[in-house]
Amino acid sequence: MQIIIDNEIVKMFTHDPSKIVNHPLLSDPQNQLSFRWSSLFEFLELGSIFSDLPVFDESMPLFQAAITTLCATEEKEVIFYVYDQIFTENLRQIKALSQMHPSFFLEAIRKKEEFFFSLEIGEMLFQGLENYKVAFIENPSDTMHDLILYLAWDRMCVCIARLFNYQSTDVKFLYSISVLKESLLESYQHIREQGKTSPGIYRMLEALFFYQMREESIQKHTPAEWEMLTQSFPVLKAEEALVDFFYIDDAVISEKPLETVKEISECYLTLDSPDRVKLRLSLIQYTIDKLKTETPSWSYSLSSKKIVYLSL
Repeated sequence: MQIIIDNEIVKMFTHDPSKIVNHPLLSDPQNQLSFRWSSLFEFLELGSIFSDLPVFDESMPLFQAAITTLCATEEKEVIFYVYDQIFTENLRQIKALSQMHPSFFLEAIRKKEEFFFSLEIGEMLFQGLENYKVAFIENPSDTMHDLILYLAWDRMCVCIARLFNYQSTDVKFLYSISVLKESLLESYQHIREQGKTSPGIYRMLEALFFYQMREESIQKHTPAEWEMLTQSFPVLKAEEALVDFFYIDDAVISEKPLETVKEISECYLTLDSPDRVKLRLSLIQYTIDKLKTETPSWSYSLSSKKIVYLSL
């Protein structure tokens, strides 16, 4: 069975593996750890990589230009241009990071293998890293393209969330951010349907959370919806953090018959509490249900995943 672990558990492998190596799922030789990009970064001690990037706020010329333009136009082509410029800047920033080379990751993995070689948990970790080693050696160009797009998409969603959270009653701005919302959804579906990169959906749905929480939208929510939305603030992911809610990103599947879902024996191991996970899943389900009613082209649903809660 594949064991997908969150980043807090990944940290424990490095700092205090004795607390988790005897867990039945991790000590069973029939099981295999499965890293995602985010957990690989955490394992390679790159968990703070987004902290090296500039913050998309009023101090940034691109943010200022975006707000000015969005308040001055209702032309979709101009709004699309703003969206594209922000995406292009995020791609540029990610590509410019010093770590964005196959050789860097291969060397970082090699050092970790040396460190864990003599430890009991080492063999399971090595199996989880093998796919990445092969990808960086045999297909470095496509692998780096996948990684860069994955990271840039995360940052793009954070940037759009900040625009959604910008409070303005300007009619043109309100129209413009509705177009940005459409663009974000179309981007996700386009990247997903290409079949090369798996864009994280959590960050996008988190951006839509800020869209729903705008002042002009408050009266549209029922009391139960409002309670659920307000309770969700504590379980959101910090902007500068790598998202490790794999039981969400992996659980969103296409309803189109062309996308087949492989039957894989897997479970998601987390240090999060059941209550926090439940709140997070409720928010995601609510947002997806709204997309289905408001966006005819949306064709994705939230499937269920086996989540195991690790208690220390």
